[in-house]
Amino acid sequence: MENLTYKISARAAILLGRENVSKVDGAIIELIKNSYDADATMCFIYFDKNAIYIIDNGTGMDKNAIENNWLTIGTDNKKENYVSKRNRIKSGEKGIGRLALDRLGEKYDLYTKTKHSHKIIHIATNWYDFEKNNKNLSDIPVFYEEFDDINEIFSTEKIFSDINFQNFESATIIKISGLRDEWDKSLFNKIKRMLGYLLPPTERGDFSLFFKDYIDNKKHEITNNVSEEYDYKIIADFNGEDFFITLYRNEFDVNKIPNYMYSEKAFSKYPYRKSDFIQKKFEYKYSIAQLLNTNDIEKISLAKKVGGFKFHYIFMKLSAGTNDIQKLYYKNISNNRKLWMEENSGIKIYRDDFVIRPYGDNKSNDSYDWLGLDARKAQSPAAISHPGMGWKVRNSQGQGTVFISRVKNEYILDKSSREGIIENKEFSILKEMIISIISIFEKDRAYIAKNFKIINDKKNEKETVKAKSTEIANKILQNKLTDATKNMPKDKDSETLAEAITYFSEEREELISEVKLLRSLSTNGLITSTIVHDLKTLSANLINRIDNLEYCITTRNNNLINEHLKTLKRDDCFLKSWISVLLNQTKNDRRKRKKENILSVINDSINIIKPILDAKQIKINNLPSAENMYKKIFVTDFETIIYNLIINSIESFERNPVPNRYINIQISYNQDKFIIDYEDSGKGIGDTFPDPYDIFNFGVTSKVNQNGEKVGTGLGMYIVASTVREYNGDCTLLEYKNKFKLRLSFEIGEI
Repeated sequence: MENLTYKISARAAILLGRENVSKVDGAIIELIKNSYDADATMCFIYFDKNAIYIIDNGTGMDKNAIENNWLTIGTDNKKENYVSKRNRIKSGEKGIGRLALDRLGEKYDLYTKTKHSHKIIHIATNWYDFEKNNKNLSDIPVFYEEFDDINEIFSTEKIFSDINFQNFESATIIKISGLRDEWDKSLFNKIKRMLGYLLPPTERGDFSLFFKDYIDNKKHEITNNVSEEYDYKIIADFNGEDFFITLYRNEFDVNKIPNYMYSEKAFSKYPYRKSDFIQKKFEYKYSIAQLLNTNDIEKISLAKKVGGFKFHYIFMKLSAGTNDIQKLYYKNISNNRKLWMEENSGIKIYRDDFVIRPYGDNKSNDSYDWLGLDARKAQSPAAISHPGMGWKVRNSQGQGTVFISRVKNEYILDKSSREGIIENKEFSILKEMIISIISIFEKDRAYIAKNFKIINDKKNEKETVKAKSTEIANKILQNKLTDATKNMPKDKDSETLAEAITYFSEEREELISEVKLLRSLSTNGLITSTIVHDLKTLSANLINRIDNLEYCITTRNNNLINEHLKTLKRDDCFLKSWISVLLNQTKNDRRKRKKENILSVINDSINIIKPILDAKQIKINNLPSAENMYKKIFVTDFETIIYNLIINSIESFERNPVPNRYINIQISYNQDKFIIDYEDSGKGIGDTFPDPYDIFNFGVTSKVNQNGEKVGTGLGMYIVASTVREYNGDCTLLEYKNKFKLRLSFEIGEI
């Protein structure tokens, strides 16, 4: 018996390198990483007409390091010894980065010196030797020599006029010749642009990168183009358990905001008081459950597996805006913003101080918006001042940096091609965490803009002006009719404006009717999705129940006949209830504003849906309809409010079963207001929201599936809140942690 051994073809090493480093800019990055891992404080890249030079003042290599590390393909020395003497986390770990040399040229010469030796080592390799037939890796010769003075060798080359090697205790120079690419101005510009964001946009005093090419022939230090201008900035630090977030608010000019703003309720609480606008900086602490709005243990555990990371983000609006609010309260912005953002926007990922491409690169079609911010914006295109606070940032409006490490984030894995990250569960939850951090600034900005608009509209009495203009328009048109037989001069412009106002009023009424219909249809969809399981069960029994009943009648089994009749009646009442809700919601007369007894409207709505509640063993208590409380309303509005609240209660009972299911609705009123108190015995929304009032915002949901993924539409409570706002009403959460209790307050006067 004998043992055989593996042999590695020399050509396999070439294929391995070309597979992992296929692009010229990727090859340059790998060589710069080698300089960084060697504790260099300076790396100089020079492009001659016929050669590329990579020069650094790192630790250099002795003969032992060259043999056991440099010439050993796939060495694990950086994987085991991943912290350098300068306390840097080494970026390389696969031991194949040096094969990037083959991507750039046919041959390389390497010169290196350590501080412990006066000797300079020179090795050389011709990559064509690896492509010869029937050659194993061990058959490839590597030229080796030692000499004393590196200046003697390069004294005739212009590049070294920029470098004084006498100041170097240690150094490495790599010369790549037989270049495989045509290095022209276009390619140089591409490389310089790439190098501009190779290192993160933070101050680094211990590593400088220089670039020079034979066309420009000037030595340039490569720096990341950092902007001090921003409207909002977020700095987030996740330690694996909690998020420590600092929010900087810089968009508003405190001197332009009138003092009466701060007397309003919206701006009399932290962090929206005048002193808070002056301070501009706010610190928050979130648990994983709070930030991700989840109590799912598996999801929280997955977030912990991601490990600690940091995230820096700045937001810049690209235009000053034209409306009155933006002119009055916002700072002026510079003309340079758009140019800077065109070059630097996007969110990039840095592992141990080196960019992971192509994330956040605006030249990359697939990975520029790797968080899907634009798709998220398309789903919620609301304006910044929208009452629902559903405003979302576009990818091109922000610049961000995610800092991860091979030490802390072992589950965030690079692809073998060194371009991108493997799309595993850990990477997905990392993306979700970053989006959740961004949403903190979005909510802050939307809250301010929304309330600026509300207060401004109230101050300017826009609704009063609209009503007055409509009244004037009607008078003008009446005069036009009565004067039709008189020979009096007419003001055509006034008549045209009056007609336009009436047209706009008609269009507005049509739009209101359309909104009511869309809300009703949305509510119908939510009801259907809530009882879909019950409907599936009914559907499966529809055919069989007739056969079963026929059998019972034929066999004259009275007991079974009675049982089947009870089941038929129960199922038919359930179906009738569901169908009645759907039909009532879409009736045209319910989308017209009429004076109605609100108590009757609410009770009628409950009576229609009661069979569904009975089937789910939910008891409901409400006031009788005999009392009177009249108000001019759209009937469908109050039906929509009641149905969406009930839907939420049903789903709460389904997600977290409780022994006693009930809903209480209490109504009280006086000369000024009437109040609806809605309460259910469910378990509430808990502590999953940092601000429980987020549930009233568009797209916000606490409903998740068994995998912790959000499955709710975020429409139900948003529809309730937006409908209440139309009646100048308020939504107040009375309880939400252990059960749910909500107060809806309305003005009694007509609106």
